[in-house]
Amino acid sequence: MSARTIIGILISVVGLLLLVYSGLDFNNLFFSAKLLSKSDIPTYNRFVVAPFLIGLLALVDGSIVLSLKRSFSLSLHLLGNFVWFYALYMLYNNLALPLTEIQAYQQIFILGFLGLALFVIGVIANDIPVKRT
Repeated sequence: MSARTIIGILISVVGLLLLVYSGLDFNNLFFSAKLLSKSDIPTYNRFVVAPFLIGLLALVDGSIVLSLKRSFSLSLHLLGNFVWFYALYMLYNNLALPLTEIQAYQQIFILGFLGLALFVIGVIANDIPVKRT
């Protein structure tokens, strides 16, 4: 097995574990502890939202590493990661306060959508057949 395959599998497994951790914490906080008030938003932020979004990013990155054919698509994925992490950082800060104004989340939505668009463009660029001469 190549190093790229091992790294891709490892990143995917970490992402999957973070998603499971997030789901278990959501179940524990929402159903067992019954934390349902506005003051509980920072707890959900720390134990549910952040691990879920980072796990999702790791799962996507692991699958990208496993199927990477072009370095150009890697640059798009890295740029998408930086945009995604910045949006996550802004979301984490807004939920830690907690802010409830719509305008506080509009830029986060746009940055998250931009990161997703960069991922999709990177996948399309990676799937274009390589012309052999």
